[in-house]
Amino acid sequence: MIQINLLPDELRRSTQSTPKAMVLLIGASVLCFGALGTAGLLWWNVRADKQARVDIAQEQLDNLLPRAKYADALGQEKSEFERRNKTIGEIADSRIVWTKKLDRLGEIVSRDATQRSHRIWLDSIDIDSRTDSNRAGVELKGYSVGPDLDGVSNFHEELKTDPVFYAGFVGFTSPESKLGDTDEELDPSVKREFGFAVKLPEKEKKVAPKRPAPAKKPVNS
Repeated sequence: MIQINLLPDELRRSTQSTPKAMVLLIGASVLCFGALGTAGLLWWNVRADKQARVDIAQEQLDNLLPRAKYADALGQEKSEFERRNKTIGEIADSRIVWTKKLDRLGEIVSRDATQRSHRIWLDSIDIDSRTDSNRAGVELKGYSVGPDLDGVSNFHEELKTDPVFYAGFVGFTSPESKLGDTDEELDPSVKREFGFAVKLPEKEKKVAPKRPAPAKKPVNS
């Protein structure tokens, strides 16, 4: 198809680009693509630096996690050890060395026999160390030489004021006594029978929580 341009020469557009326009076009393209390349390179470098820091932090975290778990385990073992050690200490503090107390009781009985403060002999010693019972303690029964109450009272007071024997106990019951049968082989021939108890502290009994009563079903009329 043939096209005919009827415009005069001064109004006709040139179909060829001038060298100056080509240079400007090429320069603008270079600057545009250069700026895009520089921006892409900078973004890549920043991203690589951030990723490297993240990788280093993750590696440090992975190395510290086993140590943290080990430290937590040590903390739990320490707490368990302290709890057991406290329990053992409480048991040791509340423990009564019966052999030591009985030796002391024998010393008190035999020591004052020559001093006439009291002359007694024991008939029975009943020990109940179950601290969950109100009968926990030591029950002493025996005889005192003579008809008066002084020997029994002095022996009772001697045990109460002795720090070795009384340690761990919480109280004494009042002595009960009565005149015994006459024995001509004794001097004096009259003896007084007595008995009293030395109490241990009673542990608090754990009371089971009460269960709520089941709701009553409504009665259908």
